[in-house]
Amino acid sequence: MREHAHDYVIRDPAIARNERKTLLVAAITSAMMVVEVIAGYLTSSMALLADGWHMASHAGALTISVLAYRLAKSDRLNRQFSFGAGKLIPLGGYTSAILLAMIALLMAVRSVERLLHPVAIQFNEAIAVAILGLAVNVFCALILDEGSHSHPEEHEEGNRAHRPHSHDHNLRSAYIHVLADALTSICALAALLLGKLARAVWLDPAMGIVGAAVILRWAYMLCKETARELLDGHARPADRDEIRQFLEREGAVVLDLHVWRIAPSALACEILIESRTPKGSAYYRKKIGRRFPFEHLIIEECRPGELRPLQNGFRRSD
Repeated sequence: MREHAHDYVIRDPAIARNERKTLLVAAITSAMMVVEVIAGYLTSSMALLADGWHMASHAGALTISVLAYRLAKSDRLNRQFSFGAGKLIPLGGYTSAILLAMIALLMAVRSVERLLHPVAIQFNEAIAVAILGLAVNVFCALILDEGSHSHPEEHEEGNRAHRPHSHDHNLRSAYIHVLADALTSICALAALLLGKLARAVWLDPAMGIVGAAVILRWAYMLCKETARELLDGHARPADRDEIRQFLEREGAVVLDLHVWRIAPSALACEILIESRTPKGSAYYRKKIGRRFPFEHLIIEECRPGELRPLQNGFRRSD
């Protein structure tokens, strides 16, 4: 019998599309980052400079996302890991979340320093570059928007079989990085416009602090989501109570049940059941396969009293 392949990422068309989108946005972001950093130094705008360095961190994070896609599609790596290299996708998202938090903290520190020690700002030049940066960020967000929102599950009309959506945290992280860039550009633009009209130089670093706080919140949420998947948290698209009730209607008692995500569009499940009238694991696999979206499914059936519960599992009774 041919060995079961775990190439879930390789044969997922959504991953290939997401990789192309992320690569394009990484190139655009890198080019704009160079423009904003140079303009920030020349105009002495802390908000604009912070936006530029913040965009630099995003360019690095987007590069990590592209690298994660490439590695996750590697045949060699997919053979080395038990369930394929699908976990590299949320790992890329988790790494991006850490970078996002670090740059937000750096933005806050630099903004406080500039608030305490203000300098003159060339408002007109800085405003022009901030508008350009915002336009680029909006364009990149539109590229990444489709498919960046995860939907736990859907039900077909007339059929209760679940169909899982792609749960691509790598694309999600890239999208959040671009949104963070857009927010920083908006803050920079608002600070520069108000600062010019009211001659309030302090608004520039103040907006930098506000932007850093919001971005830090986004980084925390992304880190929380990706960490859950990396640590094999129970996959939300598959309701464990529903699986348990479904098996109980078939006359089985569920002793142990595990459901976790192994790739953006692939779930794994392991079930241990007890039945007085054994029907065979193949029977339950067929039944569950029709209803739930599992790419990897293991079912073990036993008779009452055949297994003895232990603190960390089960063992067969003597």
